[in-house]
Amino acid sequence: NLPQNLNSILLSQNIKNISSTNITVLSKNILSTFVTTNEQLTQDDRIDSAFSGSTCVSLIYTPSRLICINVGDSRCILGKFDGEKWKSQNLSRDHKPNINGEKERIIKNGGRVEPYKDNEGNFVGPDRVWLQGGDLPGLAMSRSFGDEVAHLVGVINEPEIVEYYFCKEDKFIIIGSDGLWEFINSEECVEIVKDFYLEKNVEGA
Repeated sequence: NLPQNLNSILLSQNIKNISSTNITVLSKNILSTFVTTNEQLTQDDRIDSAFSGSTCVSLIYTPSRLICINVGDSRCILGKFDGEKWKSQNLSRDHKPNINGEKERIIKNGGRVEPYKDNEGNFVGPDRVWLQGGDLPGLAMSRSFGDEVAHLVGVINEPEIVEYYFCKEDKFIIIGSDGLWEFINSEECVEIVKDFYLEKNVEGA
């Protein structure tokens, strides 16, 4: 529903050329779209979103700029080459419960942030979001669609929006979920993909 909702709200305001639309105007409409989409999800009786949800990293692409829109711990990166070496640049920020601002918001809303405890009381794994008085929901991100129980204690679906203007160093874009970034970092990802980029082999990458 997300792209359809965004298209509808832009058309309703007679915004037809995103390339020339001010980022402040776009951001306002993007935020509204994310709210609407989350409401559709949580109101759909066919989907139980009390303890399930989704991250979302999205791109609006124009010939001169990217607008990166992120909720959760999926990630968008650029592969860049300056003529001598390859490097990565993160366009999105992973929304983890322990980072500045995210943890404070969750605690302020009555949640707690700590790793899972095993049967012997030892902390295991990454920081997660919990209700103050219980062992639920254990969400390992601080923003998401759905996840209604986690949203009771400060998890939100508000995206972070980054505007980026292309430069000659930019060669490719990688978008991946935490299933990728749990195992390799951004720099390793660029190192893997660059050879396929040079061969113009997207499927291989």
